[in-house]
Amino acid sequence: MQKAMLPDNEDSRLATLRSLSILDTPRDDRFDRFTRLAARIFDMPIALISLVDETRQWFKSVEGFEGEETPREFSFCAHAILGDEVFEVRNSRRDGRFRDNPLVVEQPHIRYYAGAPLLTPDGNKIGTLCIIDRVPRRLRDDDKRLLQDLADMVVDEMISYVDPKTDLANRHALIVTGSRLFEHVAKDNGLSLLLFNISGVSRPQNDMESRRAPTNVFADLLRNYFRSAESIAHVGGGCFCVLLKKNRYFDEAKATNLVCLAAKKAMRDYENSGAATSLVGRIQFDSNRHESFGDMLREADGMFFKYENRPAPDYEDSNRFVKAVINWRKTIF
Repeated sequence: MQKAMLPDNEDSRLATLRSLSILDTPRDDRFDRFTRLAARIFDMPIALISLVDETRQWFKSVEGFEGEETPREFSFCAHAILGDEVFEVRNSRRDGRFRDNPLVVEQPHIRYYAGAPLLTPDGNKIGTLCIIDRVPRRLRDDDKRLLQDLADMVVDEMISYVDPKTDLANRHALIVTGSRLFEHVAKDNGLSLLLFNISGVSRPQNDMESRRAPTNVFADLLRNYFRSAESIAHVGGGCFCVLLKKNRYFDEAKATNLVCLAAKKAMRDYENSGAATSLVGRIQFDSNRHESFGDMLREADGMFFKYENRPAPDYEDSNRFVKAVINWRKTIF
């Protein structure tokens, strides 16, 4: 068995894969439809959307195969992401790279493989849409083009849920995740939204190239302090939402305090950063007010609107506001 080499851009590739926040997420019909189509169009018993992680290949969607992941060293897809075209193995038993591969000699007994790279807009190949058979096969050139077209559509579906400025979830992704959780978690009063706004912070005009945008700095802080969040979303401007479900092992109030303190320190050199770390509010599911996740998000929009339309504070007012937020934060959790 021949283990695939690492791509030259492996670090960048893994960073792109993880920025999509798709690894280890539940099955989703948005992606299952592509594997169903691929299996039907090409008359193959197995079709997968395979994402090549650091030490494993993880399957976002599976048609005709039991399992969620395999070691990367066994992965046909790890070979496929090294090239730009559809990677085809017509008869694994006669290919020295694969004939003793555990996926060939054991279940699922791969004999034929064709994988189209999932190429993201930044030029990284994060995995494949692949089709598999247990007998030797061969694709025509027009079939390969069709498989690649389907793979490109899979990527379009993935990135449509990502905010391009921060690599966080976008509003659409937040709605999808929140709606799914609402059906299972909210009834136990276990769903909450934290709202942050840093719209008062901006980069100096003479420093636009050398310094990261405040939204990117704040996005990194949210990722760091809310690792157990169900979704962290940039919903426009300086507005962010953190979606959480009840977790007795996670101190929500402590994480909120820490992210606000860290943001204040990180942004002290930006312009207009007096109230940079404003916690706009916290929305806890209430069966009397929220019949859907959309109701919670509309309440969030109202809080953001009130915050953004408040009178601009002077320096003393800003200090009083920050102190008031700190005291308020102690009471709302």
